[in-house]
Amino acid sequence: MNSRFASMVVVALFAFAIGSQVSVDFTVGQEKAAEHEKAAPVKVAKKPRGRLPAYYAQIGLSTEQRDHIYKVQSTYRKQIDELQKQIDALKKKQDAEVVAVLKPEQKEKLETLLAAAKKRAEERRSKNKARTKTSS
Repeated sequence: MNSRFASMVVVALFAFAIGSQVSVDFTVGQEKAAEHEKAAPVKVAKKPRGRLPAYYAQIGLSTEQRDHIYKVQSTYRKQIDELQKQIDALKKKQDAEVVAVLKPEQKEKLETLLAAAKKRAEERRSKNKARTKTSS
């Protein structure tokens, strides 16, 4: 229960950090984009790629709107990836601290349970692959 609470706190802090940073970075990003568009010569660039948020494709976006959304997503992608790495590192550290609380016999039992769960997951994947091959 304690580790679940800690995970929730980490996620909440992450969401708060993203939310507060987004508003600042978005206006700065718009200013930089406007300056860059004025200064940069016209180039034929690769078409921006990305994935629209849910239901955006159904609201009649123009090509310019799509391209702008993809550009916005690409500006935040690197920052989000860095934060995700920090979250992953914190989760790994948290897990190590949680395991350190266990007694040796509890650690052994946990390892046995985790190995069994891994084996079941591999069996499910094998069955799904077999099903996919037969249906194709």
